[in-house]
Amino acid sequence: MPTVVERFVDWMVSWLPMYEEAKLLLIIYLWHPSTRGAGHVYDGFPHLLVAWHEADIDRGLLKLRARARDVTASQLKAAAAIGQVWLVEAARCVPSQLQDAISGREGATH
Repeated sequence: MPTVVERFVDWMVSWLPMYEEAKLLLIIYLWHPSTRGAGHVYDGFPHLLVAWHEADIDRGLLKLRARARDVTASQLKAAAAIGQVWLVEAARCVPSQLQDAISGREGATH
């Protein structure tokens, strides 16, 4: 969302003199610890919005965590099944390759 807003604002006001410099100063103000700019901006609007919807956000995070746990468990089971099939196939191939190697040596020595 901030990227969309930034692109729209850039398109609208990039013709203003010293726009890029003002944008740089705003970024420094928001970033630098001594100005606490990001804290001031957050305390103004987003903090109120987050506090207003805190219960909904917490419920959504709990649902997301549960879904992530379920998906991870199912992906691990699928990976284990694939690994098991691969190991069985590898075990089948190894004895036949060894047998071929042994019979090839015997044929070469006789």
